[in-house]
Amino acid sequence: MNKKSLFIFLIIVSLVFMFSILLINSDKNTVNKQDTKKENFSTMSVCPPFNLYDENGNIIDPVNNINANVPYSPKQTCGKCHDYEKITKGFHFQQGRGEKPTEEMSKRYQWVTSPGVYGGNWCSPAPLYRKLAFKQNKSAGDIDMTSFEYITATCGYCHPGGGSLEYDRDNIRYDKKMQDSTNKLTAGGDNGLDGDFYKARWSETGVIEADCMLCHLPEYDYKKRNAMIDSLNFKWTATEGSGLGKVEGSVKSGETVKVTYDIFKFDLDGKLSMHFVREPRNETCLNCHAKPDWKKKGTDFSSRRDVHIAVGLKCVDCHPAGSSTSNELIRGKEEHNFGKGDDPGGFVRNDLDNTVRTCENCHIDGYLNAPQAKHSWLPPLHLEKIACQTCHIPEKSVKSALVQVSDVYNNGPKISPPAKHIWTFYDQNMNYWNHYGELNMFTARDMPTDEFKPEYVSYKDKIYPVNSVHSAWPGISTEGKEGLDQPKMKDIYTMWTAHLSDKSKFPLLDIITDDNGDKIPEVNKEEEIDAFIKSVNQRLIDLKYDMTGKKAVWVNNDRVYTDGKNFFTIEKNEFESSPYASVYKYSHNVFPAKTALGINGCTDCHSDNSGFFTSSVVKYPFGNDGKPITEPQYNRMGLSAIDVYLGIFREEYLKKVFYSLMILLAITFFIYLIIRLLGDNYLLKYSAGQVNFILFIIFTIMLMSGILIYLKPGLIEFVLPSKFILDSNHFLISVINFIISLLCIYIFSRFKGKTKSYKLIQNFIFLFLFTAAITGFLMLIQFNFIYPVVKYAYTLFDISQVFLTLFILITIYKFIFDLLNKPKLKISG
Repeated sequence: MNKKSLFIFLIIVSLVFMFSILLINSDKNTVNKQDTKKENFSTMSVCPPFNLYDENGNIIDPVNNINANVPYSPKQTCGKCHDYEKITKGFHFQQGRGEKPTEEMSKRYQWVTSPGVYGGNWCSPAPLYRKLAFKQNKSAGDIDMTSFEYITATCGYCHPGGGSLEYDRDNIRYDKKMQDSTNKLTAGGDNGLDGDFYKARWSETGVIEADCMLCHLPEYDYKKRNAMIDSLNFKWTATEGSGLGKVEGSVKSGETVKVTYDIFKFDLDGKLSMHFVREPRNETCLNCHAKPDWKKKGTDFSSRRDVHIAVGLKCVDCHPAGSSTSNELIRGKEEHNFGKGDDPGGFVRNDLDNTVRTCENCHIDGYLNAPQAKHSWLPPLHLEKIACQTCHIPEKSVKSALVQVSDVYNNGPKISPPAKHIWTFYDQNMNYWNHYGELNMFTARDMPTDEFKPEYVSYKDKIYPVNSVHSAWPGISTEGKEGLDQPKMKDIYTMWTAHLSDKSKFPLLDIITDDNGDKIPEVNKEEEIDAFIKSVNQRLIDLKYDMTGKKAVWVNNDRVYTDGKNFFTIEKNEFESSPYASVYKYSHNVFPAKTALGINGCTDCHSDNSGFFTSSVVKYPFGNDGKPITEPQYNRMGLSAIDVYLGIFREEYLKKVFYSLMILLAITFFIYLIIRLLGDNYLLKYSAGQVNFILFIIFTIMLMSGILIYLKPGLIEFVLPSKFILDSNHFLISVINFIISLLCIYIFSRFKGKTKSYKLIQNFIFLFLFTAAITGFLMLIQFNFIYPVVKYAYTLFDISQVFLTLFILITIYKFIFDLLNKPKLKISG
């Protein structure tokens, strides 16, 4: 290559390089910023003294003994000033009521009528669970849980009222409809097998209206409210829970229910001035969310395990509504649809997904003056493909339920109510977990420490840390219908209790034994699967289930077994373990930034030792030996083995070689400068043998120093930059190498007395310089349509850098050797 061609080549390579720099800088820190301005929708921020009203709109004045023996109505009382109808449209009140199931749910679940807890997949991670009865039913045997029982089956404990606790599926208030004689409904009657009124006692219990004080009165007593639900004193719950009065008597026991108001809480005019808060406290939210989030996600809402709670953030800071948010989907006066995320296993109000305040809103936009997150050292691809939580929740310290099986009897102590003995949970390490026993003994405030690393999946083109739950349960397959139905939870429970009390009943269940030594039997072998299916089928026949065109099956994740050997599969998503179990993202329990993945360099993830990509995750809970069947984690991420191991090779081995060569290059360049400073006349005083001996000593010292540093990891950290510093400045180091390469090409082009070997080495430098420039350019532009090529550009770029550095070293060493042994070799000019 002549000097003119060389000059043109260098200009082109430099322009490509500069253009790439401009591209990456133009895209840097580009996010969809959220306007954090607030508008005050309210004309009055302080609630004035107010009267109580009963459900018919009549004033309650205990001071002057006016209607002092009836419960107050939140709807009539708070509704005098606030838009009750608008407020109760929020998904906390509706919980799926009135929504159609998603297409995917309809294909899988034959029993669902909504995507939420009311009519959907209840609150347990996987079947079995009680299912809401259809509105119209053919027989009493078809009815499991009515709308009335939905309240009494403890669901009412975590329901703020309104919605399905107030109105039937025709949007008529339950108690008013039953009290209307023209409807011919009677308390406790069959009532036409109506799923809202079968055996219900609405005319006696009243309904549970949306209770504003439940969230806005910090002193609210949830235990007293729940005691009212247990007593079937539905319309009295708000009075007792708020502490405004004492309720005596029980509808359930047939006792007359009486109210005695605390007149000391009223002024002389019979009005109230209450301690209300505009933004509910964390403790309020946790009354409902603490327990289930332990089971589902191992979430501990404490300052011990969450940096955000530790600095004083409130739930409503990230889950705002009304005037506190700038998201137009949930913004408005008295809007009570709170900011929500996008859980893969949650389908209620999907149209409001990602209205929660995001990490970027705070740590890029600066909401609440949050610390700015600068990831300038991180390749842009990471922020596009990896969720913030993935790196900032590197591990969990409280166990959650990885597996729920509902096919055997769990004899663990302190499990309540009794039917939950049919649920057996296993934690993230596949150890048996008596979750309900621990809840009973510890409570959610005393969660034991059980550390584990999250599982990672690809969801909507991003990698998230999740709990992807596995399931095993008895199902019912119907000929000609998509998906599966489930038997009643209580019928499988009583099948087992009958067998355990009398072995002659359902004797095949004796075949099911414990194979892994955890003292809990598991269905896993062919003969056990067969025995279980036959026992369930017999149970359903005994109970006179209509089994026309139906058969009992055993469902293990996506496999539906018709007998011990034969099964068909139900389609599932790649991020799911089971099409019938939930997938929960981890978003709480964020670690301090200094402990995030990547703080020790790229090998925090791209390493065999880290297990980020290569660790084994459960594919099916139990194999023939009772131990889990596993698969590599990268399968759940949508990655191939070649992609993963190429990344590990690059980060764990190739970069180490590159950094070592760069250190060697720096030392070599230093030696070269010394030789040049000494000058030719000084060097000519020594013979070639003496010079070579000196070089041998120098390189021996370098080699021994390298070995010593390698064998002493602590010395490496003391003498050399950390892996994080090297990896975070990988681009800069590559630029330096790039410049040195260009400089070497220029210097070597001016050598006099060059041999053919110099020209050959120079051509190799040209090749790898060009390859590095092109792959570097591809890495920076990140066009999606060439992503299959771009993902390999990272490794090819580093390979080019290694060989580029290697050939530069060879050239410099050859030049030093020739300079010392061939004095005629000079630099022109």
